[in-house]
Amino acid sequence: MHCRIDFMELAEDSAALDRLAAALNQLYDEGVIAEMAQQHDDYFYDGIHWSPQFLPWHRHFLLRLEKKLQAIDARIVLPYWDWTRADSRDLDAEPWKSFFGGRNNTGGRFDHWSYTRASSGGGNTLPSLDDVADDLRDKANFTEFRAIECGDHFPGHTWTGGTMASRSSPLDPLFYLHHGNLDRIWAIWQLNNPTKEQYSTAGISCGASFGVDSVAEDEPMVGGATPGAMLVHTALGYSYPRDLNLEAHVAGDPDFPAFVSGDQAQITLETPQIVFNDVPSGDTTMRAALFRIEGCGPISFEVEAGPSGSFSLFTPGPYAFPAGPFPTDELRIWVLYTGGTPDTTDPGGTMTVVAKDDEGVEIGRWDDIPILANTVARPTVAVALVLDESGSMLSDAGNNRTRIAVLRDAATTFVDQLYDDNAVTLISFANASDKLTDLAVAGGMTSMVRNDARDAISLHGPASGAPLTSIGAGLQRAADEFTTSPIAGDFDVQATVVFTDGYQTQAPYIADVAGLINDRVYAVGIADAAHVDNASLVALADSSGGYMLVTGALEQDDEFLLEKFFIQILAGVTNRDIVTDPGGWLSLGEVARIPFSIANSDVAFDAIGLTRAPQYTVMALEAPDGTIIDASRVPPGAHRIGQGSSAFRVTLPLVVDGKEHWEGKWHLLMALRWKGGDERRQRIQRTSTHALSSQAALRYEAVVHARSNLHLSASLTHDGSAPGSTLFLRAVLTEYGQPLQGDARVHVTMTRPDGTTEAADMLRVGPGQYEFDVITSLSGAHRFRLRAEGLSARGHTFTREHLLSGLVGPPAADGGVRAGTGSGDDLSMTLCRLWKCLAGGGAFHGRFSEKLAEWGIDAEAAARCLHELCAGPRAPGGGGGRSNPRSKDCR
Repeated sequence: MHCRIDFMELAEDSAALDRLAAALNQLYDEGVIAEMAQQHDDYFYDGIHWSPQFLPWHRHFLLRLEKKLQAIDARIVLPYWDWTRADSRDLDAEPWKSFFGGRNNTGGRFDHWSYTRASSGGGNTLPSLDDVADDLRDKANFTEFRAIECGDHFPGHTWTGGTMASRSSPLDPLFYLHHGNLDRIWAIWQLNNPTKEQYSTAGISCGASFGVDSVAEDEPMVGGATPGAMLVHTALGYSYPRDLNLEAHVAGDPDFPAFVSGDQAQITLETPQIVFNDVPSGDTTMRAALFRIEGCGPISFEVEAGPSGSFSLFTPGPYAFPAGPFPTDELRIWVLYTGGTPDTTDPGGTMTVVAKDDEGVEIGRWDDIPILANTVARPTVAVALVLDESGSMLSDAGNNRTRIAVLRDAATTFVDQLYDDNAVTLISFANASDKLTDLAVAGGMTSMVRNDARDAISLHGPASGAPLTSIGAGLQRAADEFTTSPIAGDFDVQATVVFTDGYQTQAPYIADVAGLINDRVYAVGIADAAHVDNASLVALADSSGGYMLVTGALEQDDEFLLEKFFIQILAGVTNRDIVTDPGGWLSLGEVARIPFSIANSDVAFDAIGLTRAPQYTVMALEAPDGTIIDASRVPPGAHRIGQGSSAFRVTLPLVVDGKEHWEGKWHLLMALRWKGGDERRQRIQRTSTHALSSQAALRYEAVVHARSNLHLSASLTHDGSAPGSTLFLRAVLTEYGQPLQGDARVHVTMTRPDGTTEAADMLRVGPGQYEFDVITSLSGAHRFRLRAEGLSARGHTFTREHLLSGLVGPPAADGGVRAGTGSGDDLSMTLCRLWKCLAGGGAFHGRFSEKLAEWGIDAEAAARCLHELCAGPRAPGGGGGRSNPRSKDCR
């Protein structure tokens, strides 16, 4: 619902004036104003004046313009010109002169418009309050009231003069404000005469009809609308405020016994109960009492009593309507509830709300609004790590480490960072799959379950004779473990994290086992577009509620990228959000200070330091007030040292020496331990992947994630898989389960496959909603780092980060599909074609078989094996001769 207000009221808001002027000028430049003026000219004597449709036609005419203005800026409402006011009867006075250009149309916002005005009123006089009262006084029906056309209507045109006194009067912006006031006076007459006839074709206007045909209530006027559709202005989406001057003028007049000068506020409580259903234990959730308001403000809502019981107000009130520049017919009073003991129903509470007008008069009351809640257990999580150990895992990852080494480091960090009540199982796959560890609760940092998982990861690697890749086999083994494990049913969420560096080259394929997957799948690929089976993994992850991340070829600065991928996945599985994840170097004698913001919406956080030598790293926290908090000042188990990471796991508020620490700017402090002389210094240098000349320096990444009521979710989709396709990013910020209302921006940094970067702000498309798209030109992994920052609803600074990736790859060489049953241009088929070409194209001679025999290889037996695999190659050398020297496999 829009509230149209007097221009003088609007002029108190310079930003609102700027928006109105900009939008009107845009419509003028687009030819809209000229088009409307031309229609007014064309039908001046043909149905829109001196007829019953004068008032409804002009109401529709203004509404058309207002809708076009609001399409440019939804905050715009067309004001009206109340010429009865003493400060609104001189066009050369401010603010009329600087906005409308005065009598000579100079120095205003519309100087380039094509209109003129008279230098004076020419003896004409603008209507007064007496005139308006006479127009409203005891008019028996619509026919009598529409005589206003010949009363208060004419002077606004003739007093302004020039274009306003012509058939092309809509070329002057004052036209729309003048007719806005006439529409308001009509609305006042309707409000005070609801039982009288609202439209009639009887009678004539101004003593003349000019032969104009009347239009019946249900027949279309010029422009398409019917008079009947224009009779209730609030149904058209706008209202008018009270006119206190007019009320005072007619006070005591017997012709106005119960005068109404504007739309009365109609308030409806849309939520007779406030219900918090299934709130996880320890989580704070926000629900609202929703009031719907028809009419203009200002209205003040207050909570007179309550909320009682376990409930509290998000802000104490009073709550103003309207609360901002965007038109709305809703007001919400937010209530907070924190989940208590699992599987319990709260005794409940109540809240009493009153509404008052701008004079403090109570206009609405809602006593004892019921508030209900129940608590459920926080979801428990079981994770299956499904790890590739095909032969290609021995290849270079791109940063002087093998892919298997990168995987071992990242998977170890994942095990380090599991929560004690999480469960984990490890699965390996190559030609086939194997279960490395049973599904078991992780327990403490040094538990047998964690140590067994770390040992299995350290031994994980390609086995002899296992060059192929069956991702489906690994997924099937994980699904079997979730089905058969005696403890699997104890966990609410079962998630599978599959890690691979290649295409499917062995059955079962992903498509063969997709039906077995009932819970979330997260896929991580470490390779470029030519090797990772993007389409199948993305489809599986997206359909399950997970997602896929791809590293591309790793650079030297990407040492911890895979660990960050795994931590983000763990955070997502456990319903946490990444707050920040910067990196840098630790040098001897220096302390790295990593800032991060915690808001009151946050319930707990983990501050993690990733290095290749956590045993040589010391960490501490600095609270917002400067208090230094080391491992000795946090609760037992809150400081955690793993094989590849150290962390503080903090539940908020953190109490130190009797003082609570919560929202504000925190710091994670990191430094190298320095004891033991040169020998230890050299060990530190050897441990780090990189060293800076003679200085001991250690690469680090810091990752902070929070269990919070403020969430950033992000997704990536695309319209194709080849260069030239578009990647679409979407981010959504929510707080207490609702779109974020606070001020925020989301920044995205894209890293292309060639290492170049581009940064931009995502476009805000709605409350808490942001979008970005990019047309790709390169084949490979495109990585995106999203960083949201702003203010929570309570004004606390927050940051959130999220990593996304999109893989753009060339099509298969033969135009077919790279992966899936029966149609792959995969590694095994490529090797088979090569073998057929060599064997059938005369590349092998008799001495080749002799040489194989020297190496202990039976050529005939090898040929039989290859025949079974590839269906056709002949034995190399001896007796085979040349078969098909122009083999099609040699093309």
